[in-house]
Amino acid sequence: MNRYLRVLVGILAVLVVNPAWAEGKKSGVGESGGGGIAPIGSTGVGPREIFIPPEQASQSLGTVLVAATMMAGAGAGKCRMNFVVTNMSTTTITMGAVGTATNDKGDVTDNWVISIGSLAPNAQAARLFSCALGAVKLTLTPLGEFSWPPLKCAKPDKEPEACPLGMQIRSSLPIAEKK
Repeated sequence: MNRYLRVLVGILAVLVVNPAWAEGKKSGVGESGGGGIAPIGSTGVGPREIFIPPEQASQSLGTVLVAATMMAGAGAGKCRMNFVVTNMSTTTITMGAVGTATNDKGDVTDNWVISIGSLAPNAQAARLFSCALGAVKLTLTPLGEFSWPPLKCAKPDKEPEACPLGMQIRSSLPIAEKK
């Protein structure tokens, strides 16, 4: 990964962890003629942080943090959804989920596939997507080969397998709990 991309990913990760820092430049005009990037507020009601414990009864290998932030970009009608996955566990992981945003009527506004092939312990990966304005709720659904939480242990030269991992989700949108 080149140096500039690493810096950009690092800045986005800091803004996701502490969105208040992004509010430093909410208005005004930059060199490009647009305003700064800031998280989009949601009128939706519900938890913005949840923890999903591992399904396995054995001792946990740790937690994977998924931070989801919907952001307004420079210019009218610009919207970005940023998913930052941080592996705080002791094992290399793989992740597969579909993120779905819905509006206040329950209509789907966006779907995003969040797929991480391999993420080492203490590593981070980000996925940035376009989005539609008007979302008030976020739902994560495991991809077909994953259970809940949508995480597996990745081992060299072997198929990923279920293992005791917890998942913490933080979102700028309220999170719809898994039924």
